[in-house]
Amino acid sequence: MKQLSKDQWRKIHGIRPPKDPADTNVIGRRSIHEAIVNWQIKWLTRLHLIFAPLAFAIVLLPKFNKAWYEVISSVPIVSWIHREFSGLTGTLYLCLAVGLFFYFYSASKIDGENYSEYGYPINLSHVGSSQDIKQGELYPRTKLEERVFLADRAAGLWLAIFMWFVLFGGISVLFSMKGG
Repeated sequence: MKQLSKDQWRKIHGIRPPKDPADTNVIGRRSIHEAIVNWQIKWLTRLHLIFAPLAFAIVLLPKFNKAWYEVISSVPIVSWIHREFSGLTGTLYLCLAVGLFFYFYSASKIDGENYSEYGYPINLSHVGSSQDIKQGELYPRTKLEERVFLADRAAGLWLAIFMWFVLFGGISVLFSMKGG
């Protein structure tokens, strides 16, 4: 299947050419932005595949299997992770707060318009994955775009690693509330 050109892809998504001048300092960091995007394209799915079963095994599985709970309890760092994420603890709240901060920071920059005048799509909620950024060459051009870009990229990393622990921790807390 033939891949769309950058211009065709941008037209389909309603992304217009930028009208404001770019910040030369931000443009100067484009190689860093590209490296971040390429790293995330390569590694985020792999991180999800590693951390989802790991979080399940450390946080939720011990709720259902006493023998596995004994194994988890015998390894100090793993025991700490289990304790911190399987109850209403500061670590669970902190991880949840960080994830919500990344989400709401990016969402607060979406202005409701159905097009973008920007390099990085801060006002398009349906465009913004690392693959989208690379396909449309939607790297940040201004300091605001760069802040949103970095928050979005950090959110992607947070989702791949910590979201699983928070999710399974929340489920574990619900089971504890039911007396499980």
